[in-house]
Amino acid sequence: MGIIEYKVFEIIKPCLNCNSFVLKPKTDLKLNLEDIIETIEERKFIIKVYTGSMLSIFKECKINIYISGKVVIITKDYELIKKIEKELSSILYPYIQSEKMQSEEN
Repeated sequence: MGIIEYKVFEIIKPCLNCNSFVLKPKTDLKLNLEDIIETIEERKFIIKVYTGSMLSIFKECKINIYISGKVVIITKDYELIKKIEKELSSILYPYIQSEKMQSEEN
């Protein structure tokens, strides 16, 4: 059986001069960031700041995850962006599915 890859995000380069990329969720959602902190730490990300609406983490570069699911990755290294996108997709996919199921029930 092969590995399943989840494509949760669309990678966007905000501007040519910016030192960052934005990962935009493919679906509208509202993440409970508190729920993902433990999983993030298990994957060796360092938690820098948690404000309730934004989680700032570090692993090879600074990463901000917002309650809307938008992720800002501060780096110009596109290969690193793809690696982080794949890792965050695998972390966030179960939470996104859970969020979808809850909204469908309401």
